[in-house]
Amino acid sequence: MVSQPELFEKSENSMTSANATITCRCGEVSLSFPNAVPKFRCGCCCTECLQRVYIGTNGTPPEALKNLEEPLDLLYVDSQVMKPDAETLSKLSVFKLNTDDAPNINLRANCCGAVLLTENAEFHRPHTVATFNNLGEFLRCDFLELPESRINVFTKDWPSEKTQALTEREVARTGTTSLQVPDPRQPVEEKEFLDGIAALQIEADPKPGNSISFAELIAHMEMKVVKDFFNEARAMGTS
Repeated sequence: MVSQPELFEKSENSMTSANATITCRCGEVSLSFPNAVPKFRCGCCCTECLQRVYIGTNGTPPEALKNLEEPLDLLYVDSQVMKPDAETLSKLSVFKLNTDDAPNINLRANCCGAVLLTENAEFHRPHTVATFNNLGEFLRCDFLELPESRINVFTKDWPSEKTQALTEREVARTGTTSLQVPDPRQPVEEKEFLDGIAALQIEADPKPGNSISFAELIAHMEMKVVKDFFNEARAMGTS
């Protein structure tokens, strides 16, 4: 097993212009990814993602997300990260939402509280993590190019009038509407969804020698359970 200091040693080659990056609000934490194009993209309407938004923005989410006017724009990327230096590593922590058996592991920047990445045990692990593309100043995502999003998932968590309004806005903006998947944990047969799920299981490639997996990145971090903003994230939902 590689020791922690050796695993996270600073590398002069760990950042290149071809890499993608995500950067927290205050700029003290930036993570770099060798695979600069996300493998999949979708909108997520789930209350857990909205709670992550509240947590990562210290209770002040963008109005469009808070008011359920747009879903969270999820970018699914290979779970391969360039080795962070020791200072960056010291500013990272992991948590689960609400219970210790929650399916998602979330990576957070302790400096400003930004939530950087999430990994879902059912859909993502071990080859994919997700980051958040429409948080404005709270998280900057810089990728070489972005796939088009044609799917909104967990629309069951939104009131019906909100999902209808989302459809109407999409039609007005693009002339078409995205596939709505009320609950991706239930059987879904549409090709757009199945192709997306398949993409999440593709192994990360390339894997430069100065990169590590998400599992290696968080291996030495203490897992916490965070329950903040539970009620706020569910205030406009269907429950």
